[in-house]
Amino acid sequence: MLPSVTPKAGDSSAQLVISSRPAPGVSQISLNQPERRNALSEEMAKELRRALAEVAADPSARALVVSGAGPAFCAGADLGSLGAGASNPAAKRQELRDYYRAFLDLRDLVIPTIAAVNGPAIGAGLNLALCCDLRVLAEDARMAAPFVNLGIHPGGGATWMLTRTVGAAAAREMLLLGQPIKAERALQIGLANRVVPALKLQEAALEWAVSLAALPLPVLRNLKRTLAMAEAGESLEAVLAFETEAQAEALASEDAREGWVALREHRKPEFHDR
Repeated sequence: MLPSVTPKAGDSSAQLVISSRPAPGVSQISLNQPERRNALSEEMAKELRRALAEVAADPSARALVVSGAGPAFCAGADLGSLGAGASNPAAKRQELRDYYRAFLDLRDLVIPTIAAVNGPAIGAGLNLALCCDLRVLAEDARMAAPFVNLGIHPGGGATWMLTRTVGAAAAREMLLLGQPIKAERALQIGLANRVVPALKLQEAALEWAVSLAALPLPVLRNLKRTLAMAEAGESLEAVLAFETEAQAEALASEDAREGWVALREHRKPEFHDR
């Protein structure tokens, strides 16, 4: 199992912490304000960006698990922090742009990311999970996009990511009705990749992270870029052109030769990003 996340020494105010490394090549970021159900405040969003920047700058980081401390993954945005009811839309727009950079930083991370959703992932919490490449849910987890029920328009890229993840019909259902869905329903519509018992959640997320960390990072980086192109609506010709360049580069690598030899020798390959 992944170790519990504790604040860094000498930093009692830390809300987000990268673990010491639960496994070689695997980093973990946990939202660490369980008493507020990890509601994402502006301060926490800044801490998330800092933590993600550290992961991005760490050449030994090859996979990332995002989780929430306590019973919730993230119960949504901290509306008090974001100033619900603010009367100056122009000023609020800039604050929201800064706040939402955390979501973009997570989605743009070049290494594979896994959301370990241990409990409610509501609003901003749903968006954080959507920004990850893979989502593993505990059986009792719930996900919802209740923006309209709070009198606000969806944010954080919810409309874009939900539509591309679950399709137009399910996205409209979640965004227009705002009702929470259970983990099994999330699995049925493609919002979750896997649902496991709560006590097995961290183990399942770590299992995937370790597997990803063992793969050749140059290939994974190009694969994430190709998938982003496809999700953004790039043409087949454009995606195929990039695939051609990326595959030709990979075929000339030592890792490709190792993969082929390992296949013939019926063993697990050992990649070295060369």
